[in-house]
Amino acid sequence: MLLALSLCQTTAAAVSSASFQATFVISEACTIRSHRAQAQVQCQHGTPYQLLPGQSPAGADMLTVNF
Repeated sequence: MLLALSLCQTTAAAVSSASFQATFVISEACTIRSHRAQAQVQCQHGTPYQLLPGQSPAGADMLTVNF
């Protein structure tokens, strides 16, 4: 996310302005619990996710979690 903010100051004789940019980093932590064919995902900040069942190249059941 990029946030830009403009600041303006008006005087009787002139108008001056200044701007700056700020960058925010949002960190997320998710816990994935899996038991057999069911998985539970819990994210600290409620990040959306998608569970995709599949199989590994060796034929084992696999679950992919996309964020």
